[in-house]
Amino acid sequence: MINNINNVINEILIKYNLTQKQLSQKVYMSQRQLIRIKKGESRPGNKFITGLKNAFPEIDLNELIENIK
Repeated sequence: MINNINNVINEILIKYNLTQKQLSQKVYMSQRQLIRIKKGESRPGNKFITGLKNAFPEIDLNELIENIK
């Protein structure tokens, strides 16, 4: 799971030319929490998934969920 969620976050950062701080602000979570998810120290929850979907409606939610399992 760590590689998958790390890859998902990295793809979003690159695709939208964002810093981790900017992404964390868009999904309404602290930068520290985003980093913990990225490192695999914390599991992404509904807040993270919902935040991504709201900030980036073009992201396929089903694909996103599959990539973070």
